[in-house]
Amino acid sequence: MLVETDFYLRINELKNFVYCPRTTFYELCLHLNLTTASAEMGQEAEREVKEKLRRRKQALHTVVEGERRFDVTVFSHKHRLVGKIDELVLAADGIHIVEYKDTPTDYGYWKMQLMGYRLCVEESYERPVVGCWVYIIPEKRYQPITLSKRDMKKLEDTRQFILQMIEAERCPPPVKQRGKCYSCQYRRFCNDIE
Repeated sequence: MLVETDFYLRINELKNFVYCPRTTFYELCLHLNLTTASAEMGQEAEREVKEKLRRRKQALHTVVEGERRFDVTVFSHKHRLVGKIDELVLAADGIHIVEYKDTPTDYGYWKMQLMGYRLCVEESYERPVVGCWVYIIPEKRYQPITLSKRDMKKLEDTRQFILQMIEAERCPPPVKQRGKCYSCQYRRFCNDIE
């Protein structure tokens, strides 16, 4: 089924905004799409892990059994979101979302990303999401992530801020954690960062 999602916000844009709002500004307002070698290495590691995990008979093999689907595109008309989930597990009691990460460090956006996916999955599949997981590639372990109403409010507030930023074409202030800037693909565009 083909679904028109041109005017939908990608969940990765929400995730990027939480990490650094300017990344989202550069991508959505200036239409730049730059990557770093580090990001490409993480994507390659994720592809390799997915290929290995595809061969397993069960996903979350110590936690839950179910039908596994990889790289699943989901959308929410209600929230005007679209995203691509690393892995869905369709279990008897509901759906589990699995997101692969190449680091055990949550830079503050795991819940935002998973909440966006949850909204899309529940609308697309008309079934409840009963578990959200991050598979930490270097440690080969699943970490459960609990989502709350507060996470939902943060997602909605962030989504509204991004839409206002796009409408006004206003560049947000720089992040306070300047260490993020050293490996950023947009560092050259931030003239107010030393």
